[in-house]
Amino acid sequence: MANYSSKGSGRGKSAAFVSKSYSSTSEKQSFDDDTARDTTRLPDKMKTPQINQDEKPFLQQALSMDNGTYASVRSNEAIHNIEIHSDQSSFLRWTIALLLGGTAVGIAAPKNPHLPSPMWQLLSSIVGYTYFLAWSASFYPQIFMNYYRKTTRGLSCDFCVLNVLGYVCYTAYTTNFYWNERIIAEYKQRMSGIDVDGGTKQSEITVQGNDVAFAIHALFMASFTLSQIGMYDSFISRPPSRRVYIVLVCTFAFCALYILSTWIYEGRIDFLGFLYVLGTIKICVTIGKYVPQALLNRSRKSTVGWNHWNVILDFTGGVLSLLQLVGDCADMGDWNGITGNPAKIALSLVTICFDLIFLIQHYILYPDVDDHHTTYAPLPNRN
Repeated sequence: MANYSSKGSGRGKSAAFVSKSYSSTSEKQSFDDDTARDTTRLPDKMKTPQINQDEKPFLQQALSMDNGTYASVRSNEAIHNIEIHSDQSSFLRWTIALLLGGTAVGIAAPKNPHLPSPMWQLLSSIVGYTYFLAWSASFYPQIFMNYYRKTTRGLSCDFCVLNVLGYVCYTAYTTNFYWNERIIAEYKQRMSGIDVDGGTKQSEITVQGNDVAFAIHALFMASFTLSQIGMYDSFISRPPSRRVYIVLVCTFAFCALYILSTWIYEGRIDFLGFLYVLGTIKICVTIGKYVPQALLNRSRKSTVGWNHWNVILDFTGGVLSLLQLVGDCADMGDWNGITGNPAKIALSLVTICFDLIFLIQHYILYPDVDDHHTTYAPLPNRN
């Protein structure tokens, strides 16, 4: 028989358990029924509230997990915290390296003799080569990511093709403005004006050595990134879209038509005008190449495969490139350097705008998907 004592409390009794030793199942059932009846007669404030499973606090949900699930959640949280600290330390290291490297190269490199202020000659060289290092370094995170993942999925093939086309145009643009004496003389003649004293004022070209170094390096790196699609995924499985082929055909046709028309109407080829055509193509391609990548990120709801360090370095280079151009024009007191170098300023502005979009996608819109948590199997080998 069950041994317990009870007390009457006006509206009912509340069982106080002392000890129990049931002689049969029926006695245990009788005790349970009595306890249930006593509980229904308790005041509402003394009853144990019923907690909805969906409304459980996080800690209570965690305690209800099995050991394996709880350990997995804690492991993912630890990895996420480590990656945040790793990103912060990497950003600090990159910043220090760029500043030190840009300062060292800027001091050692030849200065622009057309800048009247010796102090700005030095600062312009430092800013210019810092942007050169930032923009040049922006290619490497994507290349190494493709290498370690053994795939380029997540990286737009259209972006890569248009990137190469743009840097072909930009390399031809900068190298001719920097080294071609005929182009330099023609530029000064076309951009010359009347100064405040009534004399002739010649405008100086604002293309500098760091612009040329960046363009040549960027062309090689963009070409290598494009070749990685063929190495890891093949162009058969990841071909450029039809729109890209249309852009390529229209670009070559327009360049040929411009050369032919100037030769027919002027009796010579307008090489300076042709370089401005190439600069305009570079600007349009820069806008066009970023759009497919932004749309790809949006459709996948993820930035996996698109390295965010590439974007951060690209953004840094764009800001510094714009700073150098504006500072050079202000120091010379000649704002024709901006209108006479439209490719550089437009490239900086477009780069800054799209990099801000990519950073918003990576850190705000799609922050939960991380490169290290997503695995990719290589595409089948198609020989």
